[in-house]
Amino acid sequence: MDISKRDLLGGMAIAGAATTAAGAAAQPAGVPKATGKTMLESPNYIGTASKGHGFKKTFARTLPQIPTADANYKPRRINKAIELWEDNQVVYYHAYGPTGAPDGYEEGLRMVHTYCDAINYEMENACFDFANLRNFMQGLVDGGPTPSGHRTPMVFVTLPATGFDAASMRANAWQIQQALAAGAHGVLICEMHSAEAGEIAIAAARYKFSLPGVPDLPVEGMRGAGSQVFAAHIWGLPARGYLDVADTWPLNPKGEISMGFKVENRHGSESAEQLMAVRGLAFAEPGPSDNSWSIMGYDAIREMPEAERAALPSKERLELTLERIRMAAKKNNVQWLGTARGMTHNQSIDAGMRMLPGENEKVVMEARAYSKRRMPA
Repeated sequence: MDISKRDLLGGMAIAGAATTAAGAAAQPAGVPKATGKTMLESPNYIGTASKGHGFKKTFARTLPQIPTADANYKPRRINKAIELWEDNQVVYYHAYGPTGAPDGYEEGLRMVHTYCDAINYEMENACFDFANLRNFMQGLVDGGPTPSGHRTPMVFVTLPATGFDAASMRANAWQIQQALAAGAHGVLICEMHSAEAGEIAIAAARYKFSLPGVPDLPVEGMRGAGSQVFAAHIWGLPARGYLDVADTWPLNPKGEISMGFKVENRHGSESAEQLMAVRGLAFAEPGPSDNSWSIMGYDAIREMPEAERAALPSKERLELTLERIRMAAKKNNVQWLGTARGMTHNQSIDAGMRMLPGENEKVVMEARAYSKRRMPA
């Protein structure tokens, strides 16, 4: 007997509905149903988001501007960090680690009021979520501008992409492209080992074309058409205007993108001089904790008196390694992220360090006064 297509589909629909109803009836009691809530509703929520465990009130500026700040200051760049470096001033940064809770926009609205100059959007160990990054960047724009007149603080994204070798870096270059397409001003790449991997990371931050007067690099740029649309919106530029400045500084003096490398283990430190010489690199970090784990092994975390740990031969090797990386950066005019152990902020400034953590507002403002900074915070 022939069965028409309509009758067949109708019979299938009835059977499907019956199966669904039977499944619903058989569902064990107590199984939670979707309500649209997020982890922010959990009474046990601990993270870096909006239930009080993240944006602390101390992140917003509470102290008055320093006496040398220019009340009529006009920004000349998109990237606040580059502008400060060009003035031989320190960039103070604070880290924000997304947890996966959908509150990036609200966090951006709050964090634009930070007394720091830059925000490290941490996706190496925190939640890897580019949608939330876009929400965060939009929140910064909507809550801004900063007291200095910049549209947003400088934002650099720490990514889990690793620079073990050329193959691993090329396979993960898309992460750099995604971060920049979200409107971030820079990227920090972890576990850098080889200069070849470094060249690929820089290429991933650049477009396929070279701007007039900017030298070609060994690896052609990787960013493609379309990546400028949302980023230009965040930067407050027309899409064409974004293409004119979305390049790596200081390779391109007019570039507004800051690329950074972490040299954070004993393998990478062996290539420190070559890594710091990669053209297009703006700043670097030694990763003292990770280097200690790599160089000192379990002794880095094993419970022992600090005097005993300080006397270990591996401890001396660690200090020499960190200094080797710092000196390689200094030789190549790469900005240094972090302080030297035991140094105050003022001593770090005198030592030439120009990217310092900003956990304490009072310390930060005093250091800005020490350096006679003009840009308001």
